[in-house]
Amino acid sequence: MNTTAPNPDPATAPEQPLYPPYRRWVHVLALLLVAATFVLIAIGGHVTSKDAGMAVPDGFTTFGVWSLIAPLETWWYDEGTRLEHSHRLKGYVVGSLTIAVLVAVMFTQRRRRWVKGLAWGLLAFVILQGIMGILRVDEVSIFLAGIHGVTGQIFFCLTVLMATAVSRFWMSRPTDSDEERHRRTLRIAPLLLLAGLLVQLMLGSAVRHSQSALAIPDWPFHYGQVMPPMSQPDIDAAVAAVPDDERAERFAPLRVDAETGEVLPGTYETWQVHLHFTHRLGAYALFIIGIGFAAWVWRSYPGQMAVLLPATLFAIFLLLQVGLGVMTVLSGEHYTLATSHQSVGAILFATATWMTVRLHLVPPASSRPANIPVAAGDATTEIFRKSSPNLDADPALTRDQAPSPAQDPQPQTVHA
Repeated sequence: MNTTAPNPDPATAPEQPLYPPYRRWVHVLALLLVAATFVLIAIGGHVTSKDAGMAVPDGFTTFGVWSLIAPLETWWYDEGTRLEHSHRLKGYVVGSLTIAVLVAVMFTQRRRRWVKGLAWGLLAFVILQGIMGILRVDEVSIFLAGIHGVTGQIFFCLTVLMATAVSRFWMSRPTDSDEERHRRTLRIAPLLLLAGLLVQLMLGSAVRHSQSALAIPDWPFHYGQVMPPMSQPDIDAAVAAVPDDERAERFAPLRVDAETGEVLPGTYETWQVHLHFTHRLGAYALFIIGIGFAAWVWRSYPGQMAVLLPATLFAIFLLLQVGLGVMTVLSGEHYTLATSHQSVGAILFATATWMTVRLHLVPPASSRPANIPVAAGDATTEIFRKSSPNLDADPALTRDQAPSPAQDPQPQTVHA
């Protein structure tokens, strides 16, 4: 008797699972990278707030000693050197975790090319950040300091993307239909929101590093007016109208008259007022758009906590960020508030990234089959079963293996 098994028909052979098995340790490693990156950004922001970026004047070393092994007595004695050196040490931690994530992804996500590309991109990004930080010190470049701050927040958002890509939530979702995938591709609103936040972060970095945070020192008005003074004579006149005791607090920098050499109370140049005002206008616009977008998510995804949670956190952090911006101005740019404003901005950007990913993975209520109910708060069940009423929540089961909704599954005959 011929016992050779027939070759399976490629057309009817089961499709391989779209995603590899979820591995908790890889996810935890990616989350550690996210947390370490946020701490690095917060320390870096505090370095800027305390004007300690040049406290250690050599870029790669700490007073001539490799920063990683610099003795405690070389950097602990002063707050500025402690902050700057701690920022450098945290950079080594983030770099090491980035390498660890890369190795983990290469061994566990072999068929996910874009995830491996993202891991290599993170490594290239963190190396570039380190080089930029060194050059910022060696070249005493305020421009590089501003770029360094913005790219650090972009790196932070990429770590959030990596953490979501290796999460159980992503691994457990079924394959999407071509129609559904096309419909999600058309969702550009969250991407436009991310782009707007990035532009606002760039403006904020320029305001911080150009010493323009108090170029308009009051709120909600601008030198007591609806529109701020836009020419240098008008700015000087507005500054001169501020009472002497308040002027000393708000306009600490002094300036020297080019003709007489007289030391005069500090003022701001035209471009600084324009920059600050643009940052404010961007904040107002993003606040309205962001709250409106969050409201749309709440209305379109009822009961789906997988999307409602990041959208709610986004709205909360947006409110907090605007409040911190106002308090930073009214406090005369107190360093604690300035650092908090910068750090919450990073969290806001990262939360928007998380929300964008979830919106890509989860269809709105209007696109779900009508015969699939959604239990309040049971977002995971809905995601597992969104493609077909008969699709089981097994991450290894794809659409080609599942019975068609229009046909009853045929009983299988087992031969001895």
